[in-house]
Amino acid sequence: MKIIKLIFSILLVVMIALSNISCTYNESPIYSSTNSDTYYKTIQWHEWEMVVPSKAGHWYKRLYISNITQSVINSGIVLVYYKNYETNNWILLPYSTTLYNGLNQQFAEEIWFGYALGTLDIDYVYTNPIDMTPPQILELKYIVVRLEL
Repeated sequence: MKIIKLIFSILLVVMIALSNISCTYNESPIYSSTNSDTYYKTIQWHEWEMVVPSKAGHWYKRLYISNITQSVINSGIVLVYYKNYETNNWILLPYSTTLYNGLNQQFAEEIWFGYALGTLDIDYVYTNPIDMTPPQILELKYIVVRLEL
C-alpha cells in the first residue's frame, strides 16, 4: 500500500510540474500570402474522349489552363468541384458513388482529376450496362491557388 501511495505522490508532483510549463509555438504562416483564381468550365457530352476503346464507360477530357504554372505545382494547389444538378451543390472531386439502373443492376459513377503544367485532366467513369455514355453536361468549377513565400 505504501508503494502505491508513493507512486501516486510522484505522479501527482510530475503532473503539477508539467502543468506549470508554458508552451509556445510559432503562429506565423509558412506562406505570407495566397492568391487564387476561380474558373468555370462546362464539358459537353461530345467533348469527351474514351480512354480505352475496350474499356467502355471510362471517359477523359484535357483542359488547357495557363494559370497552372510551375509555382502552383511546386507550392500551390488546384481544387476541382462538379455541379450536382439534383442537389444544386458543388461537390469536391474526387467523387464516387454506387447507383442502380432500371433493371436494378448496380453500377458506379466516378469523377476525378489530375493536373500538370498548363493542363487539368478530368476522368469520368460511368459503368451503367444500359448506357455508358458520358453526361450531356458536366459543369466544373476549379480553383488555382498560388502560395507565395
